[in-house]
Amino acid sequence: MFTLITGAGSGIGRALAMECAARKMNVLLVSLPDKAFENTLKEIREKYSVECHGLGADLSKPESFCAVYKWIKENNFHLNILINNVGVGSKGDFEHTETMFYEKQLQLNIHAATILTRLLMDELKRNAPSHIMNTSSMGGFYMIPGKTVYTASKAYIYLFSRSLRLELKQHNINVSVLCPGGTDSNVNTIAINSELKGVAKRSILLPEEVAKEAIDKMLKGKARIIPGFINKISYHLSRLTPEFIQNAIIMNAFKHVKKHKY
Repeated sequence: MFTLITGAGSGIGRALAMECAARKMNVLLVSLPDKAFENTLKEIREKYSVECHGLGADLSKPESFCAVYKWIKENNFHLNILINNVGVGSKGDFEHTETMFYEKQLQLNIHAATILTRLLMDELKRNAPSHIMNTSSMGGFYMIPGKTVYTASKAYIYLFSRSLRLELKQHNINVSVLCPGGTDSNVNTIAINSELKGVAKRSILLPEEVAKEAIDKMLKGKARIIPGFINKISYHLSRLTPEFIQNAIIMNAFKHVKKHKY
C-alpha cells in the first residue's frame, strides 16, 4: 500500500513525506518538478527502506489532477492514505494582489484537495481502512486582514474535511484535517514569522514537529489536528473569547508584518 502526499518537495509536505517513510510507509510524492523535489526523493530512497515514487506536476493547472490519477492507475499503485497538502499562502492587501495570483491560490488550496479526493475515492474505499488528511491552517479559524483569500480557502478545507468525515465513516475511511499555526517552512514564512509578536511568535513550530504530530494523530483517527501546545490552547480559548477581543489580538499580532507575497 502507498501514501500519496501532494506538495511534497519542501516545507510541511517534505516533512510529512520524511515522517511517513521513517515509519516504513511506502510513499507516492507529487510536487513541482524542481531541485528541491529531486532532493527529497533522493534522500528518502537513500535513507529509508521503502518504495518511493515521484511525479513532477503543477497542481495549479486543472489537467494535472487527471495526470496524477492516470499515473496511479497505469503503475498499479494501491493507495490507502491520501494527504492533500499542496497550497500557497500570501500576505498583502486584497486590492493590491493580482487576480492571476488568486486564481492560482484557489486552484492549489481548494480545487486540488477537492478533485483529487473525488478521483481517488473508489481507490480508498477498495483499500479500507483508509485515511485522508487535508492541510488547513489555524488561519482558517480567524479573520486576518491581509490574508483574506488564504484564510477563506483554509476555512473551506476545514469544513470540507469535517463534513466528508461524516460521509465516509460508513466506508471505514477516516478523514482528518491538519490545522498548523505559524511554521518555519520556507524563506518567506520564516521572514513573516520573524516579524510576529506575542503568542503568535511563541507558537511557531518547525515542519518536522508539525509532521510528527500530524501523522501520529491521523493514524489514531483524530478529526482535528492542531500541532503545538500553545496553538491548542489558543484555539480553545478563542472559542470562549468575544469576537471583538479576537480581532484586537489578531490586529496586534499582524500589525508589524510587512506585505509579503509568495
